[in-house]
Amino acid sequence: MRKKKSFEVRLGKDNNSRCNIFQIFVVVIFALLGFRLFYLQIIKGEKYKNLSEKNRVKLKRIEAPRGKIFDSKGELLVTNEAGYRLVYLKERKFDDEIVKEISDLTGYEQEYIEKRIKYGEIFPYTRENILLEDLDEKEAHRIMERLSDYPYLQVQTYSKRRYVYDTLASHVLGYVKKISAAEYEKLKEFGYTQRDIIGKNGVEKEYDLQLQGKAGYEYIEVNALNRIVKKLKTREAEQGKDIYLTIDMELQKHMEEYFKTNNLQGSAIAINPKNGEILTMVSYPTYSLNMFSSRISPEEWNKLTKDKRKPLSDRAVTGEYPPGSIFKIITAIALLENGLNPNETIYDPGYYQLGKWKWKSWKPGGHGVVNLRKAMVESVNTYFYKLGDEMGYEPIVKTASEFGIGKKTEVDVPGEKPGRLPNESWKRKYVKEGWYRGDTINLSIGQGYLTMTPIQAALAYCILANKGYAYKPHVANYFQSLDNREYTLRDKNIEIDVPRKYFDTLNEDLIATVEQDNGTAKALRTQGIKVAAKTGSAQNSQHKNTHAWVAGYFPADNPEVVFVVFAEGAGGGGTIAGPAAKSMVDKYLELKGKE
Repeated sequence: MRKKKSFEVRLGKDNNSRCNIFQIFVVVIFALLGFRLFYLQIIKGEKYKNLSEKNRVKLKRIEAPRGKIFDSKGELLVTNEAGYRLVYLKERKFDDEIVKEISDLTGYEQEYIEKRIKYGEIFPYTRENILLEDLDEKEAHRIMERLSDYPYLQVQTYSKRRYVYDTLASHVLGYVKKISAAEYEKLKEFGYTQRDIIGKNGVEKEYDLQLQGKAGYEYIEVNALNRIVKKLKTREAEQGKDIYLTIDMELQKHMEEYFKTNNLQGSAIAINPKNGEILTMVSYPTYSLNMFSSRISPEEWNKLTKDKRKPLSDRAVTGEYPPGSIFKIITAIALLENGLNPNETIYDPGYYQLGKWKWKSWKPGGHGVVNLRKAMVESVNTYFYKLGDEMGYEPIVKTASEFGIGKKTEVDVPGEKPGRLPNESWKRKYVKEGWYRGDTINLSIGQGYLTMTPIQAALAYCILANKGYAYKPHVANYFQSLDNREYTLRDKNIEIDVPRKYFDTLNEDLIATVEQDNGTAKALRTQGIKVAAKTGSAQNSQHKNTHAWVAGYFPADNPEVVFVVFAEGAGGGGTIAGPAAKSMVDKYLELKGKE
């Protein structure tokens, strides 16, 4: 039987060397891995730890509630309420299915949702993409109930401005909106961020720094879906200071209702001349402040901006109008300082003639023999035509400048205009003509190139009421924080060197303008109190009828209120503005009686 051959595997003589190569290979691999671990954990450990923390922990800004605004009696005017916004948690990443789901949930077109994801604002740090702001409360809660089906969405609450009376004192209060790029460049040095909501008008803008407060923050831990797991560290936001105004909202409401009921547009101002506190400052028509604190539709914006009554214009501080006869107190002071005897008379035949030109009185046939008292009581233009022409324009301009005409009053409401006090150099620059005697004649009765704002008129009559000085007009009384009350400044804005006897003379003349039967301001007669006032009917090229003015103060022997009423293109000062001012005087006395 044949014997089977055995099978042997021979590795050969290099068997040991192959084992050595394999061992070296394993050692090298582990050495490289060890070195990489050492590099990542020891050399770069701190860096990657920080990156890991950033992925896990996020910094979230806590917006500070704005300070509230109250009127002079502590009535709440402006506060905060909960607003709602929908945010997208995947930054700018999306697909068609996500866009469709969000569209079905919110009711917005898919194209709009896609644009919001691509171009919407993304919060710093948390990287949340704002899809929809200012959600209706009912809509916000409807979405919140379904959020479990949409892990990439979140409804957030924020502090939203609410105006208790909506349209009342809208020009005084102002409104808030998101800071613009241009505003941010101006304000960033004061600590503002590109996400801040800031005041855009009125007190909201003037005192934005005080109202803003101080934002807080919290470090939050999130999961892979960007949902908050827990809060790690928090610094609470500090609410802004509350502001208490000098405005009496009952008086403000009364005058706005008066303008509305009588279909007037214009302004009504009442100031305490003893300290410059503005008791009411109406600009009518008004507009909705709550509309501005929410999203404004294109239709709403077009309706507002195309309204011929221009409700966005603050007529009290930005409206520049010819003042007409309320300016005659300035001409009268200039005449008295230049030697006028108030008892000296002229004869008014119904016009004043210079060459072939005639300037007529408002009364056909004229006023006859006239002295200063009668000129003020009956508003005799010819008296001022003649004496103003003889004196020249320089003293009138000088006196007007001393009374603050042609300058801002520095009232604490943004946007104030300075009006226009013309002289020869101004006319040569802007009209390209020299100054004519006819320009002086027009200026003497508050016409021609002269324009004033209602707040300027109020300041001028404060000087008259105080017999030579006035405080800076202001609507903010004091700021209130948790442990501190800070009053606004009450500086004397103007102090002029005019003999007191001239103010006394005009005071008696303006009382007579109200109390005499031939006085143009007789509508202001008030039982038990002396009112001093001057009416004006100013011609203008913008309206068929004259602007109606009245300005004055009461009680005449110790004034506590200076008032100005202006009705744009409404007619005569005595017949339109006079009754409006009388209504304001009566309401003020009624409210004072209640106190």
